Amino acid sequence: MPLYAWGANSYGQLGLGVKADAQLEPREVHLEGTGLRAENIVEISGGAGHTLVLDNNGHVYCCGWNMKGQLGLSDDTLKFEQIEILAGFKIVHVSCGWDFSSALTACGKLFVWGNNAYLQLGLSKSITCTGIPSRLHVSQKLATGFTRVSCGLRHMAMITKEDAMLVAGTGSKGQLGIGDDYNDDGYMSISKVPDLEGVKSIAAGQNHTVCLKSDGTVLTWGENKHGQLGLDSAKANIFVPTEIFSDESLEQVAAGWTHTAALTSSGEVYTWGRNSYGQLGAQHAVSHKPEKIPAFRDVVQLSCGSEHNLAVSKDGKLFTWGWNEHGNCGTDDTDNVFKPKQILANKKVKLAFACIGHSFAIVE
Repeated sequence: MPLYAWGANSYGQLGLGVKADAQLEPREVHLEGTGLRAENIVEISGGAGHTLVLDNNGHVYCCGWNMKGQLGLSDDTLKFEQIEILAGFKIVHVSCGWDFSSALTACGKLFVWGNNAYLQLGLSKSITCTGIPSRLHVSQKLATGFTRVSCGLRHMAMITKEDAMLVAGTGSKGQLGIGDDYNDDGYMSISKVPDLEGVKSIAAGQNHTVCLKSDGTVLTWGENKHGQLGLDSAKANIFVPTEIFSDESLEQVAAGWTHTAALTSSGEVYTWGRNSYGQLGAQHAVSHKPEKIPAFRDVVQLSCGSEHNLAVSKDGKLFTWGWNEHGNCGTDDTDNVFKPKQILANKKVKLAFACIGHSFAIVE
């Protein structure tokens, strides 16, 4: 069961052992000597130039760019290496921001590392960056633990065990959802989004945030320059959660830099926001209105990169669409892809993950 990688590789974030601006077609990642086995991988997340891989043993591996300590290692690496500091914990979920990282344990502890210049790690202002995964401590009144985390460009969103939502980082464009009296110079490093309960799924984009409640309600806030909030782009920045639409069949929300998506239990995909590179997978008459991608169903896994997307169908087909400048879509060229296109057509794909500018797939 091999692991394939493609897309931007300027920092060696594909784990191929080399650096290159673009890897235009899926290439097998050789994992010999890394301790990582492709069949054990359960999740992959990637930032601007780094990648985290989680396996079913709860171990986290990394490769790529480490300028802000985002690997949790002492230096860059072109091949996957285990993050030893986390080895004593059972990690169940990872998420990468632009140049920072997070990992969640089975018992709800959250570890963060990398760039903290915007307090996106939720750590003290005195820590501008750290290469040591550090446990995020919060008041019991805020959270008794965490169940999910999503990292954007300069902010982070977390679901608590109480199904509420905490946020950290910059809120200059409203992406924290804590109101327009926000001030970058005088705020707590971690805040609770007010009056938000029953949170099921979250996603942090470049400067916006999307939330799915257990009753199927989708709320968004932050920057809306491209209609990524599901509102007319004439409405610039929204500082509080705003209900966009509701569909009881929704299972998950996802966010790229400037577009947003949602997956239903029947495997249909809603998209809205910017469509300059084909990120929405179809032409929208009004790009800010959530619409299902026509004749596209049976999706069991959806993943958004910065401006491209991957989807795996229940029969193991892998589809890709959106921005393709670095080969992010794996089509062996750099032409943007404007509707879902199957790649790795002769293979059955188990899982696929879109990172900021690069991609991975595990093939059965």
